[in-house]
Amino acid sequence: MNYIEIDASQLSLLQQERSTIIIDVRERHEVPFLDSNLYKKVPMSELSAFLQTDIDAENVVFLCQHGIRSVAAAEALQEKYGNTKKVYSLKGGIVKWKEHFIKA
Repeated sequence: MNYIEIDASQLSLLQQERSTIIIDVRERHEVPFLDSNLYKKVPMSELSAFLQTDIDAENVVFLCQHGIRSVAAAEALQEKYGNTKKVYSLKGGIVKWKEHFIKA
């Protein structure tokens, strides 16, 4: 395992780095909907096609509802890029860190 599981505070720090992409791997119908300006939507059902493209970002963070699919996505990306990218998964997913994503 070369990917790293992170929490919401670590996600906030990574969001501030220039070369970071955050990918929501939940299916398109899942809620809450996240701001498409901050999070790229790549459902697990489309992940294999997405992995055929090149990712320029140095830091790649995956997130999903409970943190299970994001681990699978992180493992797949790590397999493609090895140690040339820093790959992360949001531990516990959006459910655990909902207050981070849902602004009142």
